[in-house]
Amino acid sequence: MAPSANNVAYTALINPAGSSPVLTRAQIWKALLLKIRSAETFVPGAIQSTVVLSESVDPVSRNPVTEREVVFREGQRKVKEIVTAYEDCRVVFDQPDGSTVSNIVSEGADGELYLTYVFEWRHAGLSPEELAKAREKERHMAKMAVEGTITAMRELVKSNKI
Repeated sequence: MAPSANNVAYTALINPAGSSPVLTRAQIWKALLLKIRSAETFVPGAIQSTVVLSESVDPVSRNPVTEREVVFREGQRKVKEIVTAYEDCRVVFDQPDGSTVSNIVSEGADGELYLTYVFEWRHAGLSPEELAKAREKERHMAKMAVEGTITAMRELVKSNKI
C-alpha cells in the first residue's frame, strides 16, 4: 500500500546574529498563544482567518485546548482544528483528517532558541507521484511558515503587541 502522508519538518534559529529585537522565550510563547487565536497574523499567505469555537482545559494534562476554525486561502477550505498548548515549548494542531502540525520551541547547546514546525499531512488517495509533488509544495510551505512566524513575532515585539 502506498504511503498516505507526508512528514515534513523545518527548523530556523530564532535570533541569528544581528537580529533586533532579540526575542525571549516568554515573548515567543506569547506569540505562539496568539497564533492559536489569529493564525493569519503569522502565516497570512496561507491562512485567511481564524475563529475560536471553544476553549477548555484537558482534564488529565491540564493543558489548554482550543477548538478553532481556520480558512485557508487556497480553495477557501475551512478546517476545524483542536489545538493543545504545552507551555512553553510546543503547540499541536490536530485536524479531522488525521493531519497534525506541531510548532516547537527548542534550545541549542548554548541556549540559542530554535523554532521547528513538524507537519504530518494526510493525503488519502494520492498516487506516489502526486504525493511527491505535494511534498515539495509542503517543504516550501514549511520554510515559509517558520520564517514568516519568526518575522511576525519580531514585528509584534517591535510594536509592543507582545
